[in-house]
Amino acid sequence: MQSGKNLTTISLGHFKNNVDRIIIASYNKVRNLQSIKERKVKTMIKFLISPAHKKYKDLLFRISNLETAVNCLIESPKYVESLEVGFNGQAHRKVIFQELLSLFDFDAILETGTWIGNTTGYMAKISNLPIYTCELDKLLHSLAKMRLKDVPNIILELSDSREFLKKMKRTDIVKKRVFIYLDAHCNDDLPLQKELEIICSNWRDFVIMIDDFQVPGDVGYGYDNYGKKKILSLDMFSRTFSKHDLISFFPTLPSAEETGLKRGCVVLTRNGEWSEKLSRLQSLTKSGF
Repeated sequence: MQSGKNLTTISLGHFKNNVDRIIIASYNKVRNLQSIKERKVKTMIKFLISPAHKKYKDLLFRISNLETAVNCLIESPKYVESLEVGFNGQAHRKVIFQELLSLFDFDAILETGTWIGNTTGYMAKISNLPIYTCELDKLLHSLAKMRLKDVPNIILELSDSREFLKKMKRTDIVKKRVFIYLDAHCNDDLPLQKELEIICSNWRDFVIMIDDFQVPGDVGYGYDNYGKKKILSLDMFSRTFSKHDLISFFPTLPSAEETGLKRGCVVLTRNGEWSEKLSRLQSLTKSGF
C-alpha cells in the first residue's frame, strides 16, 4: 500500500510539474507574441511619423491625380455642362449657389482648388462673373486649363491657395463683393485657417463656401478628416469663425434627399447685414454655435 501511495504521489507530482511547464511555456509564448505585436506597433508608429511615410502618401496622392487625369482625358477632355457636373453633382448645393447669386450683387468669384475645373466651369456659366481660381498640382492645373479653354472669364493660376489669396488682396478685387469657394484642402494640407485669416483681414464684403465640411446632425453628408486636429468641422473651426466674427450656415436639405456625392459644406459671412440676408434663404439654416 505504501509503495502504491508513493507511486500515486510521484505521478501527481509529475503531472503537476508538466502542467506548470505548460503554463509557463504558454505564458512566455503570449509574452513573446505581445512583445512582437508591440514591436510591430512601434515600428508602424515610427513609419507613420517618418519622412518615408510622407513620401509614400505623396506618391499615392500623385498616382491618384494621374488616374484622375487619364480618366478625364478619356471620358471628359472638354468641359460640358450637365446635371452631374459642378459642386460634386449636388442639386441642392447648386440651389444654394444660385440663391446666393440672386441675393448678393457679386462682382467676382474666387476659388481655391480648381481640380479638373468642373465647379469652376459651372460657376462661370451660371454667374457670368469673372472667376479667379488656383490649383497647386501642376498636372491638374494643366488639365483644367485644357478643359476650360472655351469658357470665357476664367483666370487660372498654378499656385498654393494661401499665396493666391495674398496675390489677390494686392489687386482691386480686394475692394469688390466676392463669392469665395474654398476647396484646396487635400493630402494632409489644411490651409483653411490661413485662408480665412487672409480673407477676413482684407475683404469687407464676401460670402465664403467651404466644401467637404461636416454638417452638424447629418452623418450622411461626407466631410474631410485627415486625423487629429485636421477635421473640417465646427469642433475644429468654431473658434476661428468666432475670431473673425463669421456666422455659419448649413444646408437645410437632408443628405438622404441630396444628389451626387453628398459632400457637406458650410457658408460663412460676417455678422451683420449680410448674415441677416443669408438668414432669409430657405436653402440654408443658421448654425446654433
